[in-house]
Amino acid sequence: MSRRQAIRGWLGTLAGVGLTGLLVPDVQAAFGRIKTVVIDPGHGGEDGGATEGRVFEKHLNFDVSRRLEIQLQRRGYRTVLTRTRDEFISLSQRSNIANRVRDSIFVSIHFNSARRTSAYGIETFYYSYDGYQLASRVHSAVCRKLRPEDRGVKKGSYSVLRHTRTPAILVEGGFLTNSRERERCLQPWYRQALAESIAVGIDVYGGDVANGKI
Repeated sequence: MSRRQAIRGWLGTLAGVGLTGLLVPDVQAAFGRIKTVVIDPGHGGEDGGATEGRVFEKHLNFDVSRRLEIQLQRRGYRTVLTRTRDEFISLSQRSNIANRVRDSIFVSIHFNSARRTSAYGIETFYYSYDGYQLASRVHSAVCRKLRPEDRGVKKGSYSVLRHTRTPAILVEGGFLTNSRERERCLQPWYRQALAESIAVGIDVYGGDVANGKI
């Protein structure tokens, strides 16, 4: 039995004797609505991320993050960005920002690179069980909209995933080392579609949490 299922059963018992009004807000929020999305534009400042010629991953990460912020705010979510300009933010700072925000999830935006320039496609990483639930829904939404090479949902031991206590995922939006995919990633329509589909996946996850399906 999951912690959320146990709490739900406890609440049902208390409701039967009219004691739910005595519950503290934290318990009632344990399976409540996701209110805030912490958006993490990967890299920044002197850390350019994947770099191909004059293309810097950090700029694409930030662009998608801003687009995602707009999409989520339109859906009624509060948003927090780990960086709001081109600056270096340490991995521990990113996790600390997320850990200070209640009723939230964490979404880190990246683009990929590989020694093998033929590598292409989109993949989404998680570390915890709750992270997997979020990652699977976001990844499905992205793949439905963009029809990319589906590299799957994978467990990854990234610092921002391991040290963030809320459900956390890392989305790799495409390979900058693949010339064909890089050109696609540079198109505004692609980054907009990526942001929109991530928002859709987050909304599906939020609905499932609110309805007790997770």
